[in-house]
Amino acid sequence: MTRLVVCICILVNTISLEAKAVRFRAMWRDDPATSMVIGWDQVSGSTPMIHYDEVDNGLKAEAYRIKRKPDQVVVARGLNNHFARLTGLKPNTLYYFLIKDSEGLSRRYSFRTAPNVPTERLSFISGGDSRNNREARISANTLVSKIRPTFVLFNGDMTATDTGPEWALWLDDWQYTIGSDGRIFPVVVARGNHELDNRSLQEVFDIPYPEAYYALSFGGNLLRLLTLNTMGASGGDQKTWLERELAGAKGFIWRFAQYHHAMRPHTIGKSERDDLVQNWAPLFLYHQVQLAMESDSHVAKWTYPIRVSREHGSAENFIRDDERGTVYIGEGCWGAPLRASDDNKKWTRNSGSFNHFNLVYVDQEKVEIRAVVTDQAQGVQESKSPFILPVGIKLWEPSNGNVLTILNKKANPLQTAAGNHPPVLALSPAEAAESANNDKEWAKLAACSVDPFSNEVNIPFILPKAGEAQICVYNTLKKEVDKQVFASLPAGKNTKKLNLNQLNAGRYLIVVRSGGQSVVFYQFVR
Repeated sequence: MTRLVVCICILVNTISLEAKAVRFRAMWRDDPATSMVIGWDQVSGSTPMIHYDEVDNGLKAEAYRIKRKPDQVVVARGLNNHFARLTGLKPNTLYYFLIKDSEGLSRRYSFRTAPNVPTERLSFISGGDSRNNREARISANTLVSKIRPTFVLFNGDMTATDTGPEWALWLDDWQYTIGSDGRIFPVVVARGNHELDNRSLQEVFDIPYPEAYYALSFGGNLLRLLTLNTMGASGGDQKTWLERELAGAKGFIWRFAQYHHAMRPHTIGKSERDDLVQNWAPLFLYHQVQLAMESDSHVAKWTYPIRVSREHGSAENFIRDDERGTVYIGEGCWGAPLRASDDNKKWTRNSGSFNHFNLVYVDQEKVEIRAVVTDQAQGVQESKSPFILPVGIKLWEPSNGNVLTILNKKANPLQTAAGNHPPVLALSPAEAAESANNDKEWAKLAACSVDPFSNEVNIPFILPKAGEAQICVYNTLKKEVDKQVFASLPAGKNTKKLNLNQLNAGRYLIVVRSGGQSVVFYQFVR
């Protein structure tokens, strides 16, 4: 009898040691290099506390140097979500943590903060649409744990109907993304059409942005990532925000965007998003967004670099432009029902229909994109580095190569993204210096916006008195490349339109002269 009592006591004590914190996830509200949000569902127990440190203290909670209470508790959709917003962390540093509550301890987990210098390479996974097929979803999630990226981008449509039971299952399945050593990989989320409102992202992922569009910086000035909301108005406040954010991101080497609906879906059954083309694509061109990640259509696609245009050779308001174009990838196959890739364009590089996500490597000189086929995770070995493909992993193998590369034009001035066009002629050192100085000075001038569809720019000016006006266009080497004369203009406000089809890509200066005097100066980027 004594032995039985002892065994029962041991069993009770063992059970009580397990904390009732489950469904873990990691996110960012602030600087990815110095902060992290740890979220979990507290299914029972009380007074949970997160204990964390740079040292792995196993399950010895009190040995961890720092502990804190959750900063936010959100009871919604049948979940008791707790969020600990950790700040003041060291960049590119591995932290270990566990949750201790009134019922015991969780498993020991870990996370790594992002680098804060551009010399450190980034690895991330991008995909979306996981809402229906749990088997496919779990397989894709398991491959995340094998690849071990810096972070994951999820472009929306996590669940089918945004209900509590579905979210519980989705978060249960998300645990398959956790490495065998307890490593949790942060997720950056965008809203899809199956998230019924923006609150879903706030309640489940603790995003601090009610409108569900926001931006994060990685690697110092290596990457500015913009998350957009295709379920909100693409114009108005969101367009104003996007333009302001992109204007402020000029100092970044790379500018990427993620969002849910594809501008030009690659399946016939999906509607075109002309509003996105009208409101966002011109800004992607003007501010040189190099990569856009889309979902929703449940197909696979890579495009060549493209820009908005209605000129000869364009298709569906886009034309291939290896120098200034944006590469679009997607379109969401993380477990949602697959559709036929039956709507290719002239500028489509590759398309298909299979479960996948994109694996993206980013450094200062280039971006490398691979599509990982996610149907089979069994037998794939866990990688020891986010930049070494796991043994056994399967990649998409289109006929023109399984790696889509985007080159940093500033780092590779004589190369093009596609690699099949003649190189750009290099300037002499003196010409390059003069061009850079002029370009820097002219950038301080008021900008004229180029209409990407018509390739026209409006030039407003005020004449002190009636008479002739000359509009002269100069390149950054101070060479006049265009001149138009307008006779008998009235005094006061005037506006003239210039067609820019004859100009090459680059920055230009516009000078309006009248009566031998310069009236106004502008600059624009073609």
